[in-house]
Amino acid sequence: MNKRIVALFKTLMDKLSSSLKRFPETILLAALVVFILIYVNHMRSDLTNSQMEMLQRLSMVLALGIPVTLCIKALFGRITSPKAVSKAIAYMSAAAGLVLYYLFLLKDFEMVAVTRYIAINLALYITFTLIPYFYKRENYELYVIKLFTGFFITYLYSAVLFLGLVAMLFTVDTLFALEMSEKLYFDIWLIVAGVFAPAYFLAGIPQHREEVPSDCYPKVFKVLLLYIVMPLLIAYSAILYVYFAKIVITRQWPDGMVSHLVLWYSFISILVLFFVYQLRKTNQWVRIFVSYFPKLIIPLLAMMFVSMGIRINAYGITENRYFVLAAGLWVTGSFIYHALKRDVRNVFLPVSLALVAVLAVTGPWSAYGISKLSQNDRFEGILNKYEMIRSNSIVKAAGDLADEDKREISAIIKYFNRYHSLDDLKYLPGNFTPEDMKELFGFEYNYGRWPSNEKNYYYYHTIENDALLEIGEYDYFADLSVYRHADFEGASGPLSVSYTADTGELKILEKGQEVYRGDLSAIVSELCRDLDNNRNPTVDQMSCRDTGQNLEILYVFKTINGWEDVLSGRLEIESAELYVFIKLTR
Repeated sequence: MNKRIVALFKTLMDKLSSSLKRFPETILLAALVVFILIYVNHMRSDLTNSQMEMLQRLSMVLALGIPVTLCIKALFGRITSPKAVSKAIAYMSAAAGLVLYYLFLLKDFEMVAVTRYIAINLALYITFTLIPYFYKRENYELYVIKLFTGFFITYLYSAVLFLGLVAMLFTVDTLFALEMSEKLYFDIWLIVAGVFAPAYFLAGIPQHREEVPSDCYPKVFKVLLLYIVMPLLIAYSAILYVYFAKIVITRQWPDGMVSHLVLWYSFISILVLFFVYQLRKTNQWVRIFVSYFPKLIIPLLAMMFVSMGIRINAYGITENRYFVLAAGLWVTGSFIYHALKRDVRNVFLPVSLALVAVLAVTGPWSAYGISKLSQNDRFEGILNKYEMIRSNSIVKAAGDLADEDKREISAIIKYFNRYHSLDDLKYLPGNFTPEDMKELFGFEYNYGRWPSNEKNYYYYHTIENDALLEIGEYDYFADLSVYRHADFEGASGPLSVSYTADTGELKILEKGQEVYRGDLSAIVSELCRDLDNNRNPTVDQMSCRDTGQNLEILYVFKTINGWEDVLSGRLEIESAELYVFIKLTR
């Protein structure tokens, strides 16, 4: 047993030593990132906001250097006897590039900087996997599978190591009453996940000339894909086709959620196609799947684009929609390639994905440039509708604007104020702030409601101690709280009350027989339409009556909140607190 432990420890040390020799720059950067994060963890209370932000930006840029150095290492691994001068120039250029990125492209943690950072990281890690296999080497899929399984196993080992170290630290702290700082536990996780795990993982990466044999496909991974994931994808496709048939019959196009569901489903599907493609020659089930599934999914992708188009036509392009659209175009192109090409070279899929990721966050065609252009066009369209542009400046409209257009103008201004700059919005005067809305546009900036592109939040709260209610004629009373994702059923005497969150229905049963069914969503919609944005209505305004079989109902709402679908006007209840008074009339 002792010999086995010694052998395992020696193997581990050999791996870590090999990794340090092959990737010293990468491991050094990982260690620096961990050092900074540990310092922030212990000194957080002593750091100013600017110091904290500077250290976080520095750690992010150093982390970006990890895939950069990996790409350089992989690139020189393809060159026989590379010159030391070439290596020095490459690493010095990389260091200069990281400094420039820190100074000019990662100035803050706003949406633009963060999404660009994520996209460039994604492109660099994909490029690292591509370099050893570009251009004419085979079995790229097996190489990626080896990396994927190695990554999973590495972090499984790391999790076990972390738990073991934490258990020992906790035991020592408890037994000897050392009163160790709780921050040490996070330090251990940073060291294990940020230094040990990368070093262990990199040691298992094949050398450039090392071939990945065709028979090394992991058996567990193969069973998971062939007999669990692929059948689930077929079943999910059937569900989407049934929903697609419903759309065709009812002619009611789906909301934005459908496009996200189809997109994630198609992303998983293309990954599965990528991973199983090597098995098509030896497995009939895979051969059928690879041949027909790409053709099967294309009509569903068309439905996804129709759903996207409805939202884009109604609200223009934002960064989120741009990324979803770009991802949808990439995955559609990938499936078309699989459907038309008999002998697919899967290496082109990650190449194109890396290009899409970079192009989406750089240049005038980026998500940021196109989104600003689209929202400017929407803004200009609304202003032209009311003849509010004169000599390239905004003037007040002759009449009142529609409530929807007021909300749209507020939403566009909020979008630029939050994600970009108000200077990017055409026709606004210099030094404009949202507080100038009344003076410039003739109506107030809409603070109370936060209009998103798809849904508006609503909230109403009854004025407390507003009035007394006559309730002497009622026989039963219930104090209810309803929530969007929670059903309930309560009983009191001969009557029982239940609420179904999915349908928004409130039911009353008498001795097991239904005597009332009310659509709470419809009742709330009717109330909210009459409130006219009054956020603190009276008890009388928050009350309504309804009838059932031999009974009358009085609803008195204390609070209501939820979301209004801008496109359809339908209200969704997030939660509500209400009193229900029941009067038997027989």
